[in-house]
Order: sequence, then C-alpha cells, then structure tokens
Amino acid sequence: MKSPLLFPVTLKDNKIIVLDETQIPFKEEYIEVSSLDKVLGLLKEMKTRSLGQVLLFFYSCVLFEGRHSIDEISKQFKMNRPTFDFSMLSQILKSQIKKDVPLKEIVNKFISGFDLMRRKRARELAISLPHNASILTICNVNGELIYLYEELKELGKQALFYVCETRPYLQGTRLSFWELRKNNIPTRLVCDNQVATLMKEGVVNCVITGADRATTKCDVINKVGTYSLARLAKHFDIPFYPLTQYPRDIDVDSIEIEERPSQESFMYLEGDYSGTEAFYPAFDITKHEFITECIELKP
Repeated sequence: MKSPLLFPVTLKDNKIIVLDETQIPFKEEYIEVSSLDKVLGLLKEMKTRSLGQVLLFFYSCVLFEGRHSIDEISKQFKMNRPTFDFSMLSQILKSQIKKDVPLKEIVNKFISGFDLMRRKRARELAISLPHNASILTICNVNGELIYLYEELKELGKQALFYVCETRPYLQGTRLSFWELRKNNIPTRLVCDNQVATLMKEGVVNCVITGADRATTKCDVINKVGTYSLARLAKHFDIPFYPLTQYPRDIDVDSIEIEERPSQESFMYLEGDYSGTEAFYPAFDITKHEFITECIELKP
C-alpha cells in the first residue's frame, strides 16, 4: 500500500516539489518552487498541510541555507500559519546539526526516522483497538491510517473507517477518503452532522485524529471539528485517540488560532463569494479531559 500523501513534499534538483493537495481527488498535480516567497505562498494557500508543511519547512532550510537562517525561515512560516509550532521544528533541526555533516543529510535522516516512528505508533495503536474496529476520523493524517490498517491486518483484526467530510475545506472527503479508497481499504464517507447519530447507534467504537500541536497534559490543537468529536465521544463513552508528536509544556489557550479567508467556506460553489462573510477558524482546542489517550511518537 502507498499514497502520495505519505510524503507530499520532496526535494529534487534544487527545487522543492509539492503535491497540490487542493487539486485532490480530481488530479495529482505537483508544483515546483525554488524561492522562499513562493514556498510561503503555497503554505498560505494550504497547497500542503499537516506533515506536508513540516517537510516544506525542513526542505526550505536545506534549499535556502546560506541565504536565510533556520530561525528566519521559522519566523516567516509562522507568520503564514500561526497555529503551527514552527519554532519547535527549528529547535529540533538545530539540535541535530553537526560539524562537517551536510544539512541535507541531517534532514533526510530525520525524516526517515520520523517515518519509522509513525509506523511504530501505528503498531501501538493497532494493539489497543478492538478486534472489529469501526474507526471514525476527521481531516487527514498523511498516510498513517494506511499504516494503521496494515498493522491491524497483521494482528488479524478487521477495520472499517468512517471519514468525516471535514467542512468547510473538505480535507476528509478530498484527502482521507480518497487515500483510503485508493488503497482498497474499507471506508465510508459521513457528513459532519451525522456523527452524533453514528455514535448513539453504536456504529463506531473509536475515534482517531491527528494533532497539529499537543501539550504535555495531552491538550491538543487540530482541524476544526475535532473538539466536537471529542465531546461526543466522551458522552457516548467511546475512546478518543489523537496522534501526537513533540508535546510541550505550554498554555494551549494562549496559542493563536488561524482563521482562514471567508470565501474558502464557499470554495465548491460557483460564483464570487469574496464579499460574503463566513466564520472559518481552521483549528480548535480539545482539552485532556475529553481525550482517552494521546498516542505519541516514540523512538
């Protein structure tokens, strides 16, 4: 099994190659960029997100080494995606820098190790899930659901994924659902407002989400709608598992929540909605009391 969303950003021939996630599922189109301004434009437009923005940051540090410092790139990235912790990524990268070792080699080694930890995390979660897992998810976690399905099969367990459409940007429909179906994994798409009914009727028995940021208390920030799922899961006594990495001892309420342009809420309707108002915070906060367990990356 494979998916272009496992590694949506790559570095080749002094260019960063970015899978345009806004074009999926209609077509797989890649964008080549070789300037920091264009990289930041792709980030702002959500051409890549989640793991893609992490890869975009690391490869930008490699490609623009000598022209822009790691801290400067981190600052520019944060200006365009304020909710994500790019300063943490810069600290990780700087801690790995060694004399006489090329930065590109350091980055490639880190990314390879990161992927191995993702596979290990999928195994840990698979062990915890029931024999017949009916998994509800939101947004997209860049291929890790594929890893999870493979581990469940290895353990002789059955799995069926229920994927929220994830309004208003539809990453669940366009990315998660497409990715799972592409790999012939049993999957059903559900509208966001059907979730309470599914839980009430016992259709799903666990919820798995990503987490853009996490605290050491297991508070998480993730795609808007995650908080609603956590509150519902708590009410119906359904386990709720965010996939987290590099938790920090921070006040989650102090973090700026990015608000996207209003017109993105109307992106699949014809016509000009540039003057139409809509409320679109891109993320929300889920506190630890609504979370069963954070499944962390581990060495």
